[in-house]
Amino acid sequence: MSLKYALLTLLTGDRLLSGYDLLHYFDGSVGFVWHATHPQVYRELDKLRREGLVANELVVQSGRPNKKGMHELLAWVATPTQLQLMKDGMLVRAFSYGRIDLDIAVARLAEHRALHEERLVRYRELMKLVEGSPDAAFRTGYQLVLQCGIMHQETYLRWCDWATKFLRRSRRRRDRGRAVTSPKVKRSRPPRRSTRRPSR
Repeated sequence: MSLKYALLTLLTGDRLLSGYDLLHYFDGSVGFVWHATHPQVYRELDKLRREGLVANELVVQSGRPNKKGMHELLAWVATPTQLQLMKDGMLVRAFSYGRIDLDIAVARLAEHRALHEERLVRYRELMKLVEGSPDAAFRTGYQLVLQCGIMHQETYLRWCDWATKFLRRSRRRRDRGRAVTSPKVKRSRPPRRSTRRPSR
């Protein structure tokens, strides 16, 4: 998927959006599932204008997909989707959590859990706002995406809790294993006394 379709998705609707409005709505909606920096958004928006995929009014700096842009967006929406590869720096770090201090690993998990908890709260707040929208098409699409986001965050929170317990259990098992396999100190035996028969 490209940023082009994310912006076309966001620009659908009855309202005209200024560049500032577009950035604001991008960060609070599509930006949750497709990350892009503000300069990237502006560059892509200019590209859409040059390609004639959005209509714009220079006076108010606003735009929406025109007939051509809407046709291309809906054609893209109807195409099959390939499975996206995951990119999660936290999980890459988790590969080596068994090699660092337990307290540090647990602290990093707690910090990451707090971030996902904040995002979950945000998604639930957005869901309440979306449910009150009179636009049925808008409401349906956002509910589908937000519910996926909510379930993903809930799963991530459960994983953080499980991972914390797992690391502590693993460390205890490893510590017990070291205690069992530690070499035992051999006690030195006193030298045996040789007994000789008296000579006749």
